[in-house]
Amino acid sequence: MAANNSISLVDLDFLSIKNSLKNFLRDNEQFQDYDFEDSNINMLLEVLAINGYRTAFYQNMLLNESFLDSAILRNSVLSRSKELNYLPKSAKSARARVKVTFEASGDNAPYTIAKGSLLSTSIKNDTFTFTIPSTLVVASANSTYEFETDIFEGYFVSDTFTYPAGQINETFQISNRAVDTDSLTVTVYEDGNTAGVNYVRATSLLDLDNTSEVYFIEPTGVGYYNILFGDDNIGKRPKGDSTIVLNYRVTQGFDGNGARVFSLEFDPTSADELTSAVTVNTLQSSIDGVEEESLESIKYNAPRHFQVQERAVTATDYQSILRSQFPEIRAIYAYGGEDLSPPIYGRVYISVDISDVDGLPDSKVEEYRKFLKNRTTFGIVPFFTEPSFTYVKVDTKVRYNINITTKSQDTISAIVRDAIVQFRDDNLDDFNVIFRASRLETEIDESDPSIVSSITDLTIYKKTTPTIGELVNIDLDFGTQLRTDLLTDKEDSHPADIISALQTSNFYYKSELCTMDDDGAGNVRIMKIVGGNHERVTDIGSIDYTTGRIEIRDIKIDSYIGQSLRFFVRPEDPDLAAQLNNIVSIEENEIDITLEELRE
Repeated sequence: MAANNSISLVDLDFLSIKNSLKNFLRDNEQFQDYDFEDSNINMLLEVLAINGYRTAFYQNMLLNESFLDSAILRNSVLSRSKELNYLPKSAKSARARVKVTFEASGDNAPYTIAKGSLLSTSIKNDTFTFTIPSTLVVASANSTYEFETDIFEGYFVSDTFTYPAGQINETFQISNRAVDTDSLTVTVYEDGNTAGVNYVRATSLLDLDNTSEVYFIEPTGVGYYNILFGDDNIGKRPKGDSTIVLNYRVTQGFDGNGARVFSLEFDPTSADELTSAVTVNTLQSSIDGVEEESLESIKYNAPRHFQVQERAVTATDYQSILRSQFPEIRAIYAYGGEDLSPPIYGRVYISVDISDVDGLPDSKVEEYRKFLKNRTTFGIVPFFTEPSFTYVKVDTKVRYNINITTKSQDTISAIVRDAIVQFRDDNLDDFNVIFRASRLETEIDESDPSIVSSITDLTIYKKTTPTIGELVNIDLDFGTQLRTDLLTDKEDSHPADIISALQTSNFYYKSELCTMDDDGAGNVRIMKIVGGNHERVTDIGSIDYTTGRIEIRDIKIDSYIGQSLRFFVRPEDPDLAAQLNNIVSIEENEIDITLEELRE
């Protein structure tokens, strides 16, 4: 009998399987001199090899889809996340806030604005519908009526089902995949009643009994959502033949962001009693619209959600539960007060960066605190902070060979700029990341075949917006050592092009155009710009070259050039690590590209 060591169990492509079968037969005396290629048995070996290859491929894919981290198919990822009790986030409607004012006779006042009343808007020449999320009652002591409300992109639809008698664990599928599950209401009508009972969504089994009027929601394998009810042990089960009504908003997600002008598509009096045109003032342009959760996000969040178990103990717990609950969070980092200097015990600091929003609105802070209230441990107080951004200014001189390209200088420059922006998108704009200068330079050099080399100079800067005309203090911490080769005593008057460890953008101080720099001995001073020279006005603060900390005291600025006052410093180490609540980024308007033509 032939030995089995001729069978390869590692190489599973078609030719390897076929050759393995041939070698197995050749180990048998009867086939040692057999011509496999020109015989009928060759066809049989190909059939066996194809079958073996298909079986190996199928089993490999089946095994991959059995684990969350290797699954590729959406239904596999959703199935694995369901086992971890993780609900993938649906698309979310963009939210805006408006103030509506109108004049009316008031004959049928107060006026009722029905849930789902429509407003329209246009974003990039596309028309979108926004709706009022709940019924409003508008009253007035005179003929002028007004109301403020949040509005959400999308429109409301309803699905109606009958709960079958005698069934347990019956599921009801929401018919539209583009549902915003945050808008879902579930109403049960029993015994033919016209007044229904609103069931609430259960996020935990704690405190549930057979009278709890709750529903559960879970994903299906194809991206829809199912609604389930209790079994009269955990959660109340609706009576047989009850009518189940699911009311929800259908949304276009991210596309609804950026709407600024809205028009009413309904009569707010519902009785043709308007005596003037309706005015709609936008208090907040539409934000927070997102697409349904991606597979990569599900695979990242599901295991961490399972670890957290709806409670926040460690810093990473805070990150996981907030990110899973609020899809508008682009980046988040939490750290204990013991990491501060000096340490502050009993606090956890949470720094949040929201997509398409500058800063952290108070409304969001309140929403996050309310969510965490029953999930934090006793004695730990969460504090929310805005992230501190450190920006990298990129000055690069690019040499390219004009003999091997027909591209213009503008095209080469655009390619390099796109490469720098892509590097930022792939590696920065997040907490706890490290900016690697050498990797950026590699991306620049490899952005186009014609580029021969590049010389890149990097400075870093922070932006601040001090109150104009008031005495203010400015504290900035770059968290890195600054260049020591620049630490030479600088005269009170010196040419403007002298390089300093610190340099600020221009501003007006006591009606004079000024800047700030350091004197090489740790002092920050205001310098008046006089032609091509800088002349000292006064010392205003200090700079620590070892830590990169800058302290400015009692400065009153008349105005500054641009949207902010920028502090530029030159780091000793071009690699920059984002620490605690810092985010490292690159702004496109601070990318300077110089091109030099070569003929090689």
